[in-house]
Amino acid sequence: MKTSVLVFALLLNGISGSYAQSENEAIKRVLFNETEGFFTRDKARWADSWAHTPYVNFAANLYGGDFRLIKGWTDLEKQFASQFKSKKIIDKVTVQNANYTIHQNGNMAFVTYDQTLLDSHGKTTSKETRVVEKINGNWKIINVIALTNLQNFAKK
Repeated sequence: MKTSVLVFALLLNGISGSYAQSENEAIKRVLFNETEGFFTRDKARWADSWAHTPYVNFAANLYGGDFRLIKGWTDLEKQFASQFKSKKIIDKVTVQNANYTIHQNGNMAFVTYDQTLLDSHGKTTSKETRVVEKINGNWKIINVIALTNLQNFAKK
């Protein structure tokens, strides 16, 4: 009996660990698709990464020392509309995300990671935070905080 309970516990632990790993990979894929969709001017891919709800938030520091806070999907979509008007990609950007910390709790997850963008101008690094929510079985972004290292831009 003790052996059966131990085997069952080990089996259950393996299944739950595998499930958490696949959920983490799904979350990482959504975060990558959002950024990659933006830089390739693929509005459908970018938009599919977001929850289309009034409670989404986007916060980022900007070149020149300013910052931007956008609340709600409707305002976010409007704010980024000009980025998607032209399908022409001005510069190929390679997105590299690393050093993930993912904390899942039910249908929500809090994620931090390092992002590096490589393009013809060089390398841009940032510290990224996302909150994602599982909606209808799919992870969607509901909060972005992007803190870009602007030190190199001040020198140009």
